[in-house]
Amino acid sequence: MNQIFNKISLAFFFSVFILFSCNKNESDSDTGTIHFPDENELSWNYPILPGSAQWKAFQSYKEKADACQIPQNIMTSLSTEELLVLCLKYPLLMDIGAFNFFADGYAAWETNFNGIRELYQRKDAPTVLLAWYKQLNFEQASLHSTISFVFGISVSEYMLSAPFVIAKYTQSQRKEIAAELWSRLNFKKSQPGNFTNDSLNSSYFALVRIIKSDAQGNLSADDTKLANWFTGIGSAPENILKQVEEIIRNYFK
Repeated sequence: MNQIFNKISLAFFFSVFILFSCNKNESDSDTGTIHFPDENELSWNYPILPGSAQWKAFQSYKEKADACQIPQNIMTSLSTEELLVLCLKYPLLMDIGAFNFFADGYAAWETNFNGIRELYQRKDAPTVLLAWYKQLNFEQASLHSTISFVFGISVSEYMLSAPFVIAKYTQSQRKEIAAELWSRLNFKKSQPGNFTNDSLNSSYFALVRIIKSDAQGNLSADDTKLANWFTGIGSAPENILKQVEEIIRNYFK
C-alpha cells in the first residue's frame, strides 16, 4: 500500500472517518439503535500519542506498540462500540499501509494490538461492525481530500471478514453483510476517481472470505488462492474478477 498513508496523522484520520459517517439515527435497520461514541465521549484514550515528547523519545517500534496497548482491566469494561472506535483510533493504524500487501499490514496489526484481538472475541462483534460499516457515508468520499477515510473503509472491510468474526455470523448475518459489501463495491466501481483498485480489492477480498468460508471462518486452499488475488495493490486479472463476480451473483440467487 502506498506510503502516503504513513504521513497522515491519526487524529486527522479519525476525525475525517467520523465526519463522513452518516447520521446514526437514520439507519433503516436494528443496527440504527447502536451508538458509537465520538472523541469527547470516550471513557479511555491512548495516553501517549504520535508527536508528543514521550512518543519521540521511544527508541523502537516495539516501545511504540507497547504504549498503544489497552490495559486489560480497561478493555474488559469497554462496550464493543467503544472498543471498535478505539481500534480505529489506534495510533499506529496507518502502518498497515506501509506493507506491499494490505493483508500483511493487517496481520501485523492483529499481532501488535490487543484491542483488535479482544474485538474478535466479542459475541456482538458482527452486529456492531455491520452497524459501523452501514453508517459510513461513501457518497461523501473523495480520494484526494479524504484519503484516510477511504483507507479506513478498507480496514473496516477486513474487520468484517476476519475469520474470528465470520465464525460468529448467523446465516442471515452472513447474507446481510455480504449484500452490504456487494452494494458498496458497486458504488465504489461507479466512482473510479474516488476509489482506486486498492479500495476495490478490500471489498472483493471480504466478499470472497465471507461467501466461501466455512462455519469456522476458514477457507479451502483453492478459495485462499482466490482471495489472495485481492491482497495487494493493482487489479486482479479480468478472468479472476469475472470468476469472483459470478460467485457473488450465484450466492444471492
